[in-house]
Amino acid sequence: MRALRSSRAAKFAAVAAVALGLAAGATGTANAAGHTSPWLTGAQMPQTSAFHWQAEPKTRYTTTGEFQWLYTCGAADPTHELHSSSVSVEQYGTKARHVQGSEVLFHFSSAAKAKAALKRIEFDYATCVGRLDHGAVDMQTGKPVHARVDRTAWIQDGVSYRVEIRNKLGRPAELPDLPSDAQEFFVQRGNTVSFVTVEGTNPHLDVTAGSLNVLKTMAARLG
Repeated sequence: MRALRSSRAAKFAAVAAVALGLAAGATGTANAAGHTSPWLTGAQMPQTSAFHWQAEPKTRYTTTGEFQWLYTCGAADPTHELHSSSVSVEQYGTKARHVQGSEVLFHFSSAAKAKAALKRIEFDYATCVGRLDHGAVDMQTGKPVHARVDRTAWIQDGVSYRVEIRNKLGRPAELPDLPSDAQEFFVQRGNTVSFVTVEGTNPHLDVTAGSLNVLKTMAARLG
């Protein structure tokens, strides 16, 4: 189960948010000045000229619940692995088929823990190909897949990647938990790590121009 694809997971998170006394539309942590929202607008999302993203604030929630495969190269339980205290999620809509976008805010009890989490994320992507090539199996062929991970841009305390997973025939892999193609962005500021992802099977996901601007925008949003 991939958390951002599963309506069952979304319902669980909404229930968890209510149980925690958190509004379903709760925002993430604002920056030190208290006036900047950490959430990207639709126009600030990756490849917005192709997908015309629309932010969907009504999908926003905060929870301490655990997720599976929240980012492609992570462990099956990333919130436990990163030692986050809570996460906030918002999804973005597009009329393009077989594509989805979202932003996740990992909240930590200190800036040091957030910085350590970003280092762990970078390690996960550095070792991603070996783990996927020796663990993931295509649902159509029943054979192992081949992954490719490219770092597309970086700033201080921020990095982005493009992930491609193919089956033995060179076609987009069909996996129950992971996308065949994704662009994923991470920025740490203070006690928050922002994670933005766009994924699916659309060829525009191969275009990584503008990745640096996305990272800079994410950093500015976090303050």
